Amino acid sequence: MDQRATKESAFSWPICRLLFRLLILMVLLMMILYLYHTKNEEESTLGIEANWKSYQSPASYSINLQQNENETSLWTHRLLQCGYQNHSFTPEERSEGTFLMKMIKWPKPPNPAVPFQKSSDPAHVRFVILNSTKTFYVGDQLQVILQMIDFDGHPKQYGGDYLQGRIHTPDLKAGSAGTVVDNQNGFYYINFNLSWPGKVEVSVSLVHPSEGIQVLEKLREERPERVYFQSTFESGATTETTVCNLCLPQSKPLCNFTDLRTGEPWFCYKPEKLPCSARVNHAMGGYEQELLMQDEEPFFQSGVNVKTSILPSGAAYVIVKSSSRTGTGVGKCVPGKPLLSPSGFYYQDQWISSSCNVQHFNTPTSITDCLSGKKVYIFGDSTIRQWFEYLTEFVPGLREFDLGNPKKTGPHLALDIDNKIKVEYYAHGKPIRILPISSQDLPFIANKLDEIKGGKSTIIAFTIWCHFNTFPVEPYIRRLQNIRRSILRLLDRSPDTLVVIKTANVQALPRDVSLYNSDWYSYQLDLVMRKMFEGINVAFVDAWEMTIAHYLPHELHPQQVIIKNEVDVFLSYVCPLEKN
Repeated sequence: MDQRATKESAFSWPICRLLFRLLILMVLLMMILYLYHTKNEEESTLGIEANWKSYQSPASYSINLQQNENETSLWTHRLLQCGYQNHSFTPEERSEGTFLMKMIKWPKPPNPAVPFQKSSDPAHVRFVILNSTKTFYVGDQLQVILQMIDFDGHPKQYGGDYLQGRIHTPDLKAGSAGTVVDNQNGFYYINFNLSWPGKVEVSVSLVHPSEGIQVLEKLREERPERVYFQSTFESGATTETTVCNLCLPQSKPLCNFTDLRTGEPWFCYKPEKLPCSARVNHAMGGYEQELLMQDEEPFFQSGVNVKTSILPSGAAYVIVKSSSRTGTGVGKCVPGKPLLSPSGFYYQDQWISSSCNVQHFNTPTSITDCLSGKKVYIFGDSTIRQWFEYLTEFVPGLREFDLGNPKKTGPHLALDIDNKIKVEYYAHGKPIRILPISSQDLPFIANKLDEIKGGKSTIIAFTIWCHFNTFPVEPYIRRLQNIRRSILRLLDRSPDTLVVIKTANVQALPRDVSLYNSDWYSYQLDLVMRKMFEGINVAFVDAWEMTIAHYLPHELHPQQVIIKNEVDVFLSYVCPLEKN
């Protein structure tokens, strides 16, 4: 008995050790699975919030600077390489930059080299209206779901596709933009607010497949010089032209034209014969070609996978009935209100805002009465120069004073002497793709704002986005920080000054345009702009949703009916209307 007990004891001890090790392994495995699941949930949530208009709260800015020291230095690393000065960044600006770069981080395909056949094919995809048989009323929510399919007809298991959606009723000239939610597993929801009765149709388009966005992101980071600029240098009979840009390789001597007040850098290659001080203008240089690898080109096919419609499965519309519910009044248009999404809708070709009572200025007299005694300063690109052109064409009494500058460059000045109205337009500072313009006529917005006295008769309107599409996001963040700093100084000395910001707008996307000026680039910058000015006493004109929601084809320079509605919203902040 003793011998057998000894043998059994000797036999059972290795088994016990083995079982104990298995138990430890199981516990470790459960912990790993738990951590993995938690991480995925956090990343999924961040991805949805960052990429589809679920803006994070201002409290998120309070990032622990010590914990994020490495990340903040990475955010400024590119800027410092391009001539920005390290000492000019406050700790808060460094933290904010880190936050904004995280906010716009886009989900990538699991494989950096996805074959074209495995990429998103809108021709295989069908969207479905959820609960399409129910009775819908004005004020209800409408939700659409779709699953992305590849060219082989297989469901995709990851997200990152960029979609746009809208609802519309052509007979009523009514339309509204949708909000897209990326589940990051191949499924997408698009949410709409039903704001008018009748037959409401749904339209969905794939703007870019996730695989194409991966290429766009690479171009933005690795080929910022794909749009280049130039300046002419003159002295006597000698003229030279050299290449200029935000960040130039130091392959030969440079002229440093960094703005001393904002610290915004700009460089040109030094002319061979003339000094840097001989520079007389700034101009668009050109577009570099052959940007894509052979295996990347199929991701940018107009009518195949760029801004291509997705068809419905079943009915593409719902019938919406009038509602007896009465919503609370939205109140007058005043700065400081949060920018909602959707921010409004069209009805009979007139924009109705979700946040305030928009007045429709349908006669020249109504605009003259509103602007009487006002000084209006318009800064930005050609998409806001359209405001200046609309006002001077529509209002006979507002006459443009000929400064001798080309229409597409400016600066421009318009006056109505009898009604004491002055409207000025300036193109924003470099980088800007523009016809040759005098260096003195291309001021930075921040510097111009510092020169304006302000007051209740002073109106500021600006936009800045399109010409930063070819650059990494970091310089854009820095430009907005400088502009915001000047706005806060202006509002501090003159609180009654009205500041109105026009957001980005969508546009047509032929193949080549996508590589330089894609809606995805614009969307990312628009997210940054909205967050940057959140909680500040400024007003917004949501040109992004106003161009998505309208029935007209997307254009970089929207047609006059859209510009008229943008100006109506702008003027509604100048002359607020208590009630419709």
